[in-house]
Amino acid sequence: MMSIERLSAILVLVAAVSPLAAISVVGEPLDKDSCAGLQAQRRQLLTKEMQVALDQGPDWVKTHLNETEIEQVRRFLSIEEQIEFRCRGGGIAKAKAPPPAGEVPLPDRKPTTPASPAPSANPSQALADQDKTAPAKPKATR
Repeated sequence: MMSIERLSAILVLVAAVSPLAAISVVGEPLDKDSCAGLQAQRRQLLTKEMQVALDQGPDWVKTHLNETEIEQVRRFLSIEEQIEFRCRGGGIAKAKAPPPAGEVPLPDRKPTTPASPAPSANPSQALADQDKTAPAKPKATR
């Protein structure tokens, strides 16, 4: 059976942690000054070495950097995440990389199409039924 002192200590701990958990869970947008401060921190942390580490990936970072440098990478990524998700407009506009020379770029998935003429007021019933009918399924043969 749990003692009263232990139960009250747990309740005090839960009461102290609950407001902090609620604040971190709510991802409300930041004000302009906070976003500007985050942008300044991002520019300060983004050195040539940081860019190399980010380009190499997490496995390279784990094997080639010491704990202090890894913590700096984590801090940079945390700041970038806050800018991306909590600053209006997403903060950083990432430019598309041009396709390598000699390669044909892929087409847009949903290109804009010119406005199609309005459908007639009374389409035929056969055409309407055709749109509803599923294609026949092929039968399996042995």
